[in-house]
Amino acid sequence: MSHSLAPDTAPEFVYKLISPASAFRPSDRVLPLSALDAADGFYHLSTAAQVPGTANRFFPGTKFSDLLTLKIRFSGIAPQVKWEAAKGEHPTDASRIFPHVYGDLLHENVEGTILLDWQAEKGSWDFSAGWEDRLQK
Repeated sequence: MSHSLAPDTAPEFVYKLISPASAFRPSDRVLPLSALDAADGFYHLSTAAQVPGTANRFFPGTKFSDLLTLKIRFSGIAPQVKWEAAKGEHPTDASRIFPHVYGDLLHENVEGTILLDWQAEKGSWDFSAGWEDRLQK
């Protein structure tokens, strides 16, 4: 029998990281797949707690000049989400279980965007307190 990796309580929001920010076009009905998304067959998303680690691991400022974070209302995509362990990770580590969207990710579920700043002196993206509330419509 298959054990669900979904959290006991669904998050209100999940997040999609995009770089460059210009790859996101609000006029698109369906969000484009990144090269990694296309290769894996799903959209990679993160919870709020996972975003800083995902951003700094996969979008280093040495390669990316900007980072746009899409804030997505989870209830709008819940039927399409599978909670899965990161590649090579043990599925019992809840911090390494990520929401993956299978099928189209529609723009209508995007609540807003957050443009993050690279902090060269710290070598990381700016995730100061309240980062997820810096919403841009």
